[in-house]
Amino acid sequence: MSLRLKKPRGSRRRRLLVLAAAFVLLLMCIPTATFSGDASTLLAARAAEAYDQGHYEEAAQLYERLTVSGDDGGETRYDLGNCYLKAGDLGRAILEYRRALKFSPGLDLAERNLAVARRLLPARVAPWQPSPWEAFIASVPLGLLQGLLLGCSLLGNAALAFVLLGPAGRGRRAASAFLVGAFACTLLLAGTLAYALTVLPSHRPAVILQPAPVYASPEGKGAPLVTLPPGSEVILAARAGDRALVIWGEGRGWTAAPDVETP
Repeated sequence: MSLRLKKPRGSRRRRLLVLAAAFVLLLMCIPTATFSGDASTLLAARAAEAYDQGHYEEAAQLYERLTVSGDDGGETRYDLGNCYLKAGDLGRAILEYRRALKFSPGLDLAERNLAVARRLLPARVAPWQPSPWEAFIASVPLGLLQGLLLGCSLLGNAALAFVLLGPAGRGRRAASAFLVGAFACTLLLAGTLAYALTVLPSHRPAVILQPAPVYASPEGKGAPLVTLPPGSEVILAARAGDRALVIWGEGRGWTAAPDVETP
């Protein structure tokens, strides 16, 4: 008489759990780029189809989704600019063409259409021009400024050591004069470097997207100084809450921050 041994009930459950875990690991090993790439391709195709059918607002929404899905770049921004240009939103068209050129500086089509959008603007403001001093600082590499500052500091310290330890006479007087000059140069270079590291980076090109009343103070009290038309290309100098300080060729002032976007 043979005995038939029964398998424990838990063994089958354990095998199922092991198979499920192996299946999950297999899914994790499959590159997600395949799925995201297919989704991006489908989204781009839908956007191009909507554009060809003249549904420019729908196409713009699809291209916007494409930019946040990770498939961002010069060509996508160029296509998005075309949608806004066809829809008559010149401000956003200019913004997207400038973003396209930021991604791809040599994109000739974006440069051409940017010029077209600028010509179609009913009104434009004079662009902001940096002062000669600001333009000079912007043209000097930061590494050179840092090297000059370090060199002046070392020479000043050497002159100070000679003044304190050297013999009295003409040499010490010359070292004292050199120390004063080195100290002045160090202060000038330190201020220039601080300006280059803090002020210049805060001057970011921006585009006005809606008619933007500009006020003298962030509170926006009183009558506006001027109302900047959409498509105006300005400099965003600072932000304070929901207010933005903008500069253009004829003045400066505070406006609503949502009306201003940087490329």
